Amino acid sequence: MKVINYTREDIIRRTGDKLNLTHDEMKLILDTTLDTVAEMLTEDKSRIRIELRKFGIFEVKPTKAKPRARNPKTNEEVYVPPRRKVHFKPGKNVRLKLQQEWTKTD
Repeated sequence: MKVINYTREDIIRRTGDKLNLTHDEMKLILDTTLDTVAEMLTEDKSRIRIELRKFGIFEVKPTKAKPRARNPKTNEEVYVPPRRKVHFKPGKNVRLKLQQEWTKTD
């Protein structure tokens, strides 16, 4: 099955067409929005939640340290320190669209 890879330029083009904005205007809006979201997600707090109604929720969750993780390549035991990760939970509209019956179109 062929994977379709969308890029930032695809988002700029599609959204710019919908809003009747030039490429440069839309690029500035998208870059500023994504920079702001990235800043919010990387704030120095342990739990952060960004809720975008009708789209989904981005949530930063802390992970526990793993003192006995294993490197599958070398079979060596390694220590993995605690960190934070971003979790995305799709909103109701997106989830319902994805749950509809689907037939492959390749």
